[in-house]
Amino acid sequence: MLYHDGDLPKTIFIPPQKAVFLGTPRIPGSKYAAVRALIIAALADGDSIIKNIPQTDDTFALLQALQVLGVRCDTTGEILKVTGCAGKFPASEQSTPICIDVRNAGAVLRLLLGVTATLPDVTFTTNFSASLGKRPNKELLDALRQLGALIESGPDGALPIHVQGGNMHGGRAHISGARSSQFISALLLLAPLLLDPVDIILENGLVSANFVRLTLQMMQAAGVTAQYDDSLRWFHIAPGKYLPLQTEIRADFPTAVMWFAATAATSGSMRIEKLDRYSEDGLAALAALHSLGADVVFEEQSEGSLTAWLTPPYMLHGAALDGSLWIDSVPALAALAVFADGVTRFDAIGNLRLKESNRIDDLCSEFCKAGAHAEPGEDFLLIYGSGADIAGGCVVDAHNDHRLAMALAIIALRTQRGLTITGCDHAAKSYPNFWRELHQLGVSFSVID
Repeated sequence: MLYHDGDLPKTIFIPPQKAVFLGTPRIPGSKYAAVRALIIAALADGDSIIKNIPQTDDTFALLQALQVLGVRCDTTGEILKVTGCAGKFPASEQSTPICIDVRNAGAVLRLLLGVTATLPDVTFTTNFSASLGKRPNKELLDALRQLGALIESGPDGALPIHVQGGNMHGGRAHISGARSSQFISALLLLAPLLLDPVDIILENGLVSANFVRLTLQMMQAAGVTAQYDDSLRWFHIAPGKYLPLQTEIRADFPTAVMWFAATAATSGSMRIEKLDRYSEDGLAALAALHSLGADVVFEEQSEGSLTAWLTPPYMLHGAALDGSLWIDSVPALAALAVFADGVTRFDAIGNLRLKESNRIDDLCSEFCKAGAHAEPGEDFLLIYGSGADIAGGCVVDAHNDHRLAMALAIIALRTQRGLTITGCDHAAKSYPNFWRELHQLGVSFSVID
């Protein structure tokens, strides 16, 4: 892939801006869809072609992991050909233990934990001990144990994780979906590889259900159909075979929402193409922008894609929002709420504490440093918008979090004394070209290191 680790600035200074956003940024493909497509293609019986692969840290981490597992992936630009292994990773034939470094990619870790449980000996590690190294995986590991895996891990299922699978069986797996939907997606992707049917029984609710639906849709596109109830509390998956994929990854909706938030904050104009017409979280996030006073106009294009526009004037105002519908867009919309008139409350977002950073406490801390008024709650967030610029003139940190880095860039655009942001390189997780696009859209900034 045309991706090189370490080429993003770590610290930048964004001075007070006079220009407004005008343009059409190029949005990378959705990392959520790309990770699922790559794993399914690796397991398929035949060659898959995946277009518009995002050249991000997560994709890079997964491609490295698939190479370790013996899967061949050939890239030409953003087109990827994957030679599937028909459900059996070639590395299973080697006698030595397998070690996979998942970098800071939580979805890569959890989804691979599922499908590699068929291997006799695999260990997952990370060098991001302050971020991914702290994230819990206990619910998923307990469910894999119910299906026959022997697993050792850190407290609460933290990395490093050592899995001795190879003797997995079907049956029932009870699991909580209260902390992450990725646990359920991991079990769904694994289930067709086992010799007997699998029943997944959810307990204690399900966060980010739209990502589970995405997993089910992509499995069905590859010829594997799961039975499930409307509330996504019960799933039945029979043994099956993944068929090759021929697919194009749509643009990443949370990234589009971030650009729209920055545009509305600066009274600019924005056009974004190739969004997914069927993205539940994306369309819900556009509705949230409307609730804050920024109306996005869109029309459906060919093959289920959307083109969306955002143009002034904007009458930004506070709102009460259910953030669980578009959880990864909360930081960007919180940044926009800083410049709205009145209080904005984001509810049902407790699992943001378990992302790359604590996206409730860390976001509030850094926003307040910059002069905004933000208040954290256990599962909610309050932004007291003034409708005016904030002070700035300080250093804020992204806390190893790509979404937080971009949200801080948004509030920097309307500071009186500018803002220095550290941890800017973490934007590479989902958007390596973010800072370049920001500059091309008219924002001036200087690289500190």
